[in-house]
Amino acid sequence: MSRITLPPYPNGWFGVGHSDQLAAGAAMPVSYLGRDMVIWRGEDGRVRAADAYCPHLGAHLGKGGKVEGNTIRCPFHGWRFDGEHGKCVEIPYAKRIPAKAELEMIPAMECNGMILVWHHLEGKAPDWNPEVVPEILDPDYVLHRTHEWTIESHPQEIMENGVDFAHFTTLHGWKCKAIHWEPDGPYYRLKIDVDTGAEDQAATASVTTDVDSFNSGPGFLYTRFKGEMDGIAVNALTPVGPEKLHIMHRYYAHKRCKPEVVKAFFDFYVNDYNLDVPIWSNKIYREAPLLAEPEKDFGRFRRWYRQFYSASEARSEP
Repeated sequence: MSRITLPPYPNGWFGVGHSDQLAAGAAMPVSYLGRDMVIWRGEDGRVRAADAYCPHLGAHLGKGGKVEGNTIRCPFHGWRFDGEHGKCVEIPYAKRIPAKAELEMIPAMECNGMILVWHHLEGKAPDWNPEVVPEILDPDYVLHRTHEWTIESHPQEIMENGVDFAHFTTLHGWKCKAIHWEPDGPYYRLKIDVDTGAEDQAATASVTTDVDSFNSGPGFLYTRFKGEMDGIAVNALTPVGPEKLHIMHRYYAHKRCKPEVVKAFFDFYVNDYNLDVPIWSNKIYREAPLLAEPEKDFGRFRRWYRQFYSASEARSEP
């Protein structure tokens, strides 16, 4: 029985790797969104993505394929494909290239330290881009660490946590005064007002800092921390297959922050996130949940997220 009755692959930008994983002139295989892909970085420094399999006899271009300039060469018979439109530009043993010899290219970009690809069920081109986090471009902010999870869930389920104010107290032990959630097209901002005066949490790492989250589309968001801890957590939520989700985090901190504060804060952040993982991995998705009166943001959030499903997949929400 399916636990999560949502369409498995929303439309939008999704993270498939860290930028520093892919050197110039290198290619690597990735498997996300129910398909195998090859990504490579050309001599111009730009990342490309394509369907992994050569249209000739099906060799996997991410398993031994060679990057030449901005093109990629198949490891099986040496067919070479350009990095712009996927057209075959060379067959070493033939003068004539079949008209249909081309790779299916996938829109790709780099943003906030990650490699992202575009997915759309109907093949539509990107019509928005993720927000750029200014701190990551600031030399005063440095990468502290990364962390990853693979769990049995869906990106909508993880993002829905943001408007679930009650679980911050029952599961995480936070005292929250209010949550402010404001959508704007494919983006939203979420501000959590933590009760820093509560005695039983005044000494914890979570409340020395203001927490502000910004979302770009169905699977990419970042959280800004200001206060004793000045930093950014960048999060990518990418479906691998139905009910299988890969989560990638990158944690940045301002150079002025004390190393012990940065370590303590992000250790707390990861441990706090870990509290949700067994819930996400075992819960079912309720299409018509029984909600209490203060939980009105669930309906607003689900209506907002519905824009990332094609019309044939859309459903009504509370």
